[in-house]
Amino acid sequence: MEIVMPINAPIEYYKAEEKFRRAKSREEKIVCLEEMLRYLPSHKGTENLRAQLRRKLARLKSEKPKKIGRRCPFIIKKEGSARVCIVGVTNSGKSTLLNALTGVDVEIANYPYTTRQPRVGMMKYCDVCIQVVEIPSTFEPWHMNVLSTTDLILVVLDGEKNLELQKRKLNNILERAHINVRRLYVITKTERINLEKLKKDIWKNLGIIRVYTKSPGKPPDAKPIILKEGSTVKDVAKEIHKSLVKHFRFARVFGPSVRFDGTKVGLDHVLFDGDVVEIRA
Repeated sequence: MEIVMPINAPIEYYKAEEKFRRAKSREEKIVCLEEMLRYLPSHKGTENLRAQLRRKLARLKSEKPKKIGRRCPFIIKKEGSARVCIVGVTNSGKSTLLNALTGVDVEIANYPYTTRQPRVGMMKYCDVCIQVVEIPSTFEPWHMNVLSTTDLILVVLDGEKNLELQKRKLNNILERAHINVRRLYVITKTERINLEKLKKDIWKNLGIIRVYTKSPGKPPDAKPIILKEGSTVKDVAKEIHKSLVKHFRFARVFGPSVRFDGTKVGLDHVLFDGDVVEIRA
């Protein structure tokens, strides 16, 4: 007669096991198995089970991701001044955050995997618009295609659950998919999120600046030029017209990068967010 020894696993193990049974994608199954191994107690009674789980995990990791076909099931056109993607475990508050940042009306429910397709909204920050995309917690291969084109990832952490475990799980998913994008962590369900501060943090972490151009004696243009941090007057001149660099004489800058408004500068002058540039050629 075979003697079955109790494994005495915590409730987290059985939750991960249930998620594994419901998992559809290879990536999701890998994450669930890693969670099961993490929570499985280490003693003689779990040796065989631990070995089985490790074999399953090794087999899944060695498998090549299934090809979905040549065409992605959806295309999300990159719009606005930048793209920000929201990721998180299921029911962590991603849809609520998307709604708060963009005003888009999305389904919010307390059952797992409510979101099946990426959802898109536009966040207004000062005078620019930033595209915000909510990535489903299933992390299908085509979701990773969207993540690979983003400028910033908002990693949503459920404040009612273990923050470090969530962070480790989500970072592992991103690293396995070779998504090397700047990340900003947002904790939900603990206290009311300061949306204005979060929007400022998002802008700061995008690594871009707004630069306004003006003609002599006229007010600045209402629409800014969006450039990378560290950009110079030369980059602004190129954006306006290539010939401006060749015929450049000097520029006057009004704003945070100069001590006095209207300071005369050259092509190599480094600009800050909010600067106004008047080019003389």
